[in-house]
Amino acid sequence: MKIARINVDTEKLKYEDISGESKYFLLGGRGLSSQIIHDEVPPLCDPLGEENKLILATGLLTGSPFPCSGRTSVGAKSPLTKGIKEANVGGRPSIMLASYGIRALVLEGKSPELKFIFIDKDGIKFESAEKYKGFGNYKLHEDLARKYGKRLGIYSIGPSGEYLMKAASVATNDLEGYPSRHAARGGLGAVMGSKKIKAIIIFSRKSSEVRISDIKKFREVSKPFAKELAESKKNFSIYGTSNMVRGMNAYGGLPTKNFRMGSYDKAIDISGERLHELVTARNGRKRVPCSPTCVIKCSNIIVDENGNHVTSSLEYETIFANGSNLLIDNLDDIARIDHLCDDAGIDTIEFGVTMGVAMDAGKVQWGDAQKVFEILEEIKEGSKVGKLYGNGVCHLGKEIGFDRIPHVKGQGISGYDPRVFKAMSVTYATSPMGADHTSGAAIAGRVANQTKDYGELTENKGKLDLSYELQLYTTILDSLGCCYFIGPSYENMEIVQDALNAMYNLELTREDVINIGKSILKAELDFNARAGILQDRNDLPEFLRKESSEPTGLKFTFTKEELNQFWKKLN
Repeated sequence: MKIARINVDTEKLKYEDISGESKYFLLGGRGLSSQIIHDEVPPLCDPLGEENKLILATGLLTGSPFPCSGRTSVGAKSPLTKGIKEANVGGRPSIMLASYGIRALVLEGKSPELKFIFIDKDGIKFESAEKYKGFGNYKLHEDLARKYGKRLGIYSIGPSGEYLMKAASVATNDLEGYPSRHAARGGLGAVMGSKKIKAIIIFSRKSSEVRISDIKKFREVSKPFAKELAESKKNFSIYGTSNMVRGMNAYGGLPTKNFRMGSYDKAIDISGERLHELVTARNGRKRVPCSPTCVIKCSNIIVDENGNHVTSSLEYETIFANGSNLLIDNLDDIARIDHLCDDAGIDTIEFGVTMGVAMDAGKVQWGDAQKVFEILEEIKEGSKVGKLYGNGVCHLGKEIGFDRIPHVKGQGISGYDPRVFKAMSVTYATSPMGADHTSGAAIAGRVANQTKDYGELTENKGKLDLSYELQLYTTILDSLGCCYFIGPSYENMEIVQDALNAMYNLELTREDVINIGKSILKAELDFNARAGILQDRNDLPEFLRKESSEPTGLKFTFTKEELNQFWKKLN
C-alpha cells in the first residue's frame, strides 16, 4: 500500500510506500490522517491556508471482507475547532481507492482554479472543474455519472465548500449513486474547497491491490463476526438510527428547543417507527447498506408521495438537530432539510444546532421549516445570509450577540443531552475533535468492557472510565475503516487483533492493538496542545451546569479538574 501526495497547484505526484518498516505501516484511516497532520501541518497555520493538508485515508481493513470496513477518514486542521479533525464516511469510494493500493491521498498546496482529480488504471490526473462551479452535490454527481458512467466512486464538495463555509462537508456517493454520505463534522469541506478541488473521481477496476496474507484465517474471524452483527443488529436494520428518537426522549435526553429541554411532546411524530411507516407506505427502502461490506444495513431511502427520491439516509442526528431541536415535527420537512444540506454540502448537525440558536435568539420563529429551507438556499447561493448561517453555531452567536451556545471547542453538540447522558458529556468535553459523539458514543446500554460496572446512565460513577475506553476503542475502529456500530469494546479488540494478524502476517496481541489507539490519541492531543487547545478547554458551556434539563432536573456535574486531568491515564 502507498500514500499518494498530490500538489494541487503544480499537479505533481509523489508516492510513498508504507509497507514493512514504514512508520505508517500499521496506521490507516483516522490513525494515518492524524499522524500525517501531526507530523506535517504547522499547528498554528490558517486552516484554509496553503500549509494545511487534506488527507483522505482508507482503513487498515478496507478492501477486505471484514464487516463494515468500507469507510474513509477525512482529516485536516479544522476551520471550525482550529484543532485536529477527522470525520469518517461510508459510500462507494473508500474500497475503490484501496483497490488502487492507495492507503491515503494527501492534498497539498492550493490550486489557482477549481479542479477535478481523476484516479483510474492510468494513474492520477487533473481536469478543470470551472464549469461546475456552484453545482450542488446532486447535480454534480448526476452529471459525472452521465458523462463517465455509474460505476464511479466520488468525493465532492457542494457550494458551501467552495465558499469556504466552516460547516462544509465532504460528500461521497452511496451504493445507489446519491451524494448522501458525508464526512460532515469540522468543516473539512471548506479545507477541500480551499484547495479548489471540487471532486475526486475514482473509476472502478476489476482487480484489487489489497492483499490478505492468510485468507483462510481471515475468514475464520470475519465470517462469524459478520453473522453475529447481522443477527444482533436486526432492529437497527429495520428502523435505522432514527429508532433512537423515542428512546432518547424516554430517558429525557433528546435535546429540544436549543437544549432547553430533554424531551419533545411530538417525538412520536419524528420517531423511527413513524419513519418506518412512511417509508413502507411510499415504497421507499429500508435495510440499505452504507458501503459494500456493511452487514448492519441501518440506512434508508426516503421518497415523497409521488415516489420521487428525497434523501438517503435520514439519521437520528439529523432528526434531532432539525426536528426536536427546532420544534419541527414533520418528517417530510426534516427529510427536505437533509436533502438541501447534502446538496449544499453542509453538516446537518452543525446547521441544526445553528438554527436552534437562531430560533432561541428570536431571529427565526420556532418550527418555521419554510424559513429553514430558505436559509439553506441562501447557503447554496453563498449570500450574506447564507454565510451567516453556514459558518457554524459559534460564528452565528458572535455575529448576533447571543452567548447561549451548545458547543465544545467551536463545534455544535450533537443529539444527546449531556446533563442526562453523563459519559457522553465527558466525551463531548474531552475529545480532541470537539463536541463529537462519534468519538466515543456512550449511548444508553453501551459498555466498553462486559466485566465492568460503569454505574447508572445518569450518574457520574464510572463515566470517566467509560468515556475513556469508548474513545480509545473507537479510535481503533476509525483506523480500521470500520463503522463504530460494530462495537467499540475490549472484547472486540481480540477480533481486531486476529483480523490484523491474518491480513498482515503479524503476531499482535490485544494490548498491541490498544497501544496503537493510545498512540493515535497522543498524537492528536499533542497537535492540539501545540495549536493552543490545552486541556483547560475540556469543558461544556456554563449554561449546562446552571440550567437543569427537564423533565429529569439533571445538570452537568463533572468538575473542571476531572476533565482537565482526563487524558493523564494515556501515559
